[in-house]
This record gives sequence, C-alpha cells and structure tokens, in this order.
Amino acid sequence: MVMGVLVLLSGCARMSTMRTGVPPPLQQVEQHLQQGDIAAARQQIDTFLQQSPSTRSYLQVLALLSENRQHPLVVEYAQRALKDSRLRLNSLEEARLWQIQGDAHAFLNRYEQAARCYDEALRRAPNDPVVLNNYAYSLAEANTRLDEAEAMVNRALAQDAGNPIYLDTLGWIYYRQGRYAQAVQVLEQAVQDAPQEPELRYHLGMAYWRRGRLPEAQVELRKAANLWRIQRGEPYREALEALKQVEKGIQASPSEGRRQRIDL
Repeated sequence: MVMGVLVLLSGCARMSTMRTGVPPPLQQVEQHLQQGDIAAARQQIDTFLQQSPSTRSYLQVLALLSENRQHPLVVEYAQRALKDSRLRLNSLEEARLWQIQGDAHAFLNRYEQAARCYDEALRRAPNDPVVLNNYAYSLAEANTRLDEAEAMVNRALAQDAGNPIYLDTLGWIYYRQGRYAQAVQVLEQAVQDAPQEPELRYHLGMAYWRRGRLPEAQVELRKAANLWRIQRGEPYREALEALKQVEKGIQASPSEGRRQRIDL
C-alpha cells in the first residue's frame, strides 16, 4: 500500500488515511475542488503559494490535492515545487517531491512515469523507507519486477519492522508472486495493526480466497467494501466484484485478481 502525502505531512508513520486539518487559506480551495471548479481552486492555490512560499505550504497543497484525488494537479504542483528557487530544497525534500509525483502517476496507472519519478527520488534518498515502500507497491500493482519490489520493501521493513503499510506491500507482492500462504500470514499481521484500512482488508480477503478460505474471504471483502464506502463515500468496486464471486461459493480462478504484467 502507498504511504500517502497526509502521512508525511502529519509525521505519522503508520496510517495512510489520517486526516490533517486543512489550513484556513486552503479551506476555500477544498470547497472549489468538491464543487468541481478546478480553475478557481488553482487560482486560490497560486495565491496561497505566492503569499507563503515554503516547502510545508507546497506539501499542504499536495496533501489537499491528493486527498481530493486530483492526481494530475499533484504532478503539476510537485514539479513546480522542484523548480521554485525560493524553497532552497535539500536532497530529502527533493526526494519527497519526486516520490509524491511517482505516487500520483501510480494512482493514474502511469507506471512507467511513476518508476522514473521513484528512481529520481532514490537517487537523492536511496534508503528512504517511504520511497522504497511506495516504489515496491507500484511495481506490485504493475505486476512486474516483483523480486526487486520484494527487496525494496524488505529494506523499508528493516527500518520499521512493524509498519502495517509496509507489511501490506510485502503481502501483496507475495500475492502477485503466487505465494498465497505467505501472503495470508503477512497480511493478517498488517490488518491486525491497521484494521480500519480498507485496502489492507481487500488484500487479505483476496489472499484468503486464493487459499480456498471462502468464509474468511467473505468477511474481509465485506469489511473492505464497508470501510471504503464510509471513508470515501463511493463503492469499492474491486472488493464488491470479488465478494459477489465468493458469496456464490466460486473458488478463485488462476486469472482472478491478477493483473497483466507491465514491462518497465
């Protein structure tokens, strides 16, 4: 699972859906985004950054855009931050902005662009656990370079062994590799530590399904769908589609939950 911008801004190293307070100057931006008025939101953001040109201001903007799923704008404003000479960025700050761009590309299924951004981040911060985790998860989602992804997330876990987000990434890599028993073991630990994360429960449900443990798969997939709806206000389509099959007693087929390999 990807470690999000909100986590980085809040300093939390475990939960990815943690909500931080929107600064007053950006509250109107959020209203514009929710109303679909991107032009007005962009104008308000530009004014805010002109008046408060700091790395933290950019991260607040990126967190707000990411939470509102404006991923193309995340890429745009992360690029602006990297080019903003007023910021005097250090290597770690540059790495973070490249990583945030990579995350946005990955959300848009632009895995090749994401990989290039993560590579830039790792050049600046080769041992950063968030970059390593998010890059590894992107590779797992693209179903490619899985051995490399496994090595990356293990390097992240070496720095924070109990992090459920990193454990989820490792479990999902095991799933992609067809190592379903190991996936279940790791994902159970991740869900125990972060029970309110719908994506973790979806991954565990899929792993249970692969192991033929249909009752447990049904429980996890239903919880994933419910949490997603409560937190995001929309259906979790992948979880609901899998749940329909599980409720019918259908065993997972070799192609179920698998994604075509994307060569990067």
